[in-house]
Amino acid sequence: MNTANEPLPPACVKLLHEKARRKLTFAQIASQLSHDEVWTAALFYGRAAPSLKDIRLLADLLNLSAETLEEDFRMAGPPQRAVSVSGVTDPVVYPFHEAIALYGPALRSVIVEKFGDGAVCAPSIKVRVEKVPRGKTNDVRLTLEAAYSSYQSW
Repeated sequence: MNTANEPLPPACVKLLHEKARRKLTFAQIASQLSHDEVWTAALFYGRAAPSLKDIRLLADLLNLSAETLEEDFRMAGPPQRAVSVSGVTDPVVYPFHEAIALYGPALRSVIVEKFGDGAVCAPSIKVRVEKVPRGKTNDVRLTLEAAYSSYQSW
């Protein structure tokens, strides 16, 4: 699913096709690449850039031509990271809108792989904020926890 309304680059179409054909999860692929599964899903949706090592590993794993895959990524140009978050200007809130706009397709795919077809229940979301010391600066760690409701057939 590409919610950005632009077509996926050919390399991404190939990766998604072979992933589905081989019945692999993003977690399985990520472990082979030594990357996080959400980053790996973002790569498959054109939102992250692979290294040459990543391309070779993906080509081997998915039985694709490394040269063709490398050329496809080169022809596609840099990853599509431009997102539109209109109306939000608060410097604390804006990055969260931007992160969801950027990683939304990847997050959705990973969640559906783990839980099946369904929905995250917004009214039940619990959010925790932690301060993470990083030398002279600090990072923010957010933990979101929510109920997941599966869609039912009838």
